Amino acid sequence: MKKIVLILILLTIGTIGFLVLNKQYALTYYKIPLFSVPNGQVRIDFVNKSNENIKSISLFPSTAKVENIKVGERRTVTIEHAGEGTYQFIVNFDSGKQINEGERYVEGGYFLTENIYNNEVKTDY
Repeated sequence: MKKIVLILILLTIGTIGFLVLNKQYALTYYKIPLFSVPNGQVRIDFVNKSNENIKSISLFPSTAKVENIKVGERRTVTIEHAGEGTYQFIVNFDSGKQINEGERYVEGGYFLTENIYNNEVKTDY
């Protein structure tokens, strides 16, 4: 019985703590601060699912650049992006092959995963 009471007290404290930490979102929805992306920024994970290493990825209109992504690796980039808009990028493989990706719709606070294959890129929002 004492264990159940202790567990209930800990759950109550944890829930109250969660609500206090997220009070700025109380009127809309809750975000976990450790994992959320701040408004005005976009977080992009690039995952190399191809069979060759990626030499670089250049993002536009941002000046961000990601380099040396080995097969199976993941790299994360956070870019400034207020409001609605787009971004695009070019993937350069070690072999010299390129993939030019067209515009992707984003808003500040988005988190995307770009899965890079040999001849294409698939986006997960």
